[in-house]
Amino acid sequence: MRSPAAVSSPFAIAPSRRSRPSPGDAARDPPPLHVVTVGEAMGVVTNDRPGPLDSARAHTLSFGGAESNVAIGLARLGARASWVSLLGDDPLGDLIARELRAEGVTVHAPRRSDRPTGIMHKHRRTTGMATVTFWRAGSAASGLAPADVPDALLATADVVHLTGILAGLGPDSFACAKDTARRARAAGARVSFDVNHRAALWRGRDARAAYRDLAAAADVLFAGEGEAAILVGAGTPGELAERLRTLGPREVVIKRGAAGAFADDGRDRLDLPAVAVDAVDTVGAGDAFVAGYLSLRPAEATLAERVQRAVAAGAFACLSSGDWEGAPTAAELARLGEAEGVRR
Repeated sequence: MRSPAAVSSPFAIAPSRRSRPSPGDAARDPPPLHVVTVGEAMGVVTNDRPGPLDSARAHTLSFGGAESNVAIGLARLGARASWVSLLGDDPLGDLIARELRAEGVTVHAPRRSDRPTGIMHKHRRTTGMATVTFWRAGSAASGLAPADVPDALLATADVVHLTGILAGLGPDSFACAKDTARRARAAGARVSFDVNHRAALWRGRDARAAYRDLAAAADVLFAGEGEAAILVGAGTPGELAERLRTLGPREVVIKRGAAGAFADDGRDRLDLPAVAVDAVDTVGAGDAFVAGYLSLRPAEATLAERVQRAVAAGAFACLSSGDWEGAPTAAELARLGEAEGVRR
């Protein structure tokens, strides 16, 4: 097992494994990594100041969604990111499509006049206490089906990223997740699956069986410790990773929040501590973590370098409010360890 002491500072950005190019090498550089994410995005309404909702007079409108958050995180780190979904033909759909494109994400999201864009309300009662309420039943994204993910797009992907949220939206979206994973593998792409469990989506349905199906189709699997236990029972991070790998994925990354991360790719095992920060908002940190990990090609970076970037990206995202707003660029990640934090 590789010890944490063998890993360079978590603030450093993992370098490419390629040697320094000569002037004539530019034309031979590989194109940017292309990652396709599939899933919902929703409008997000949040009270501007913590306190009772009946005294809140100002709210902020934004959007969020695990898969769209990951797409933005990847684009900021230099990857080519595409996001597939369905949006309502409404102002929230306009907002989401416009902002994703402004972030450099390619949007494949037909508009539905018969279904609205979903919405969530985040009530910040105190700086450390929030309640999130969702209105997603009958939303456009909840109707995602296999035919909504174009074969032509999967044919250009290096990685296709899916989550348990997509699987939990309903039978059509679960079928979409399974079929997309199958077609992505057939097209030669790596499949990434983040369990991202939302208990409310699975009332009356078997989340464990669905997650195990998607884990079996994945090349890399992300899960929190509690999420991993849904699939394979309780255990230490090392035990969880080992059991999850028997389901099919070659790489397993256990997201441990403030405790860091544990990763196992069958060759190396790595337990990396978290980067200590004064967190402002932890929402979206897990998605920034995933983006950081996926942004480095396995052929060009070691497991330690990929987890190192993931942990740093997740920590950086905690320093801002919002679902995706705090996701860092590579240049910003390089500054995470600066003592003063001010560049003049």
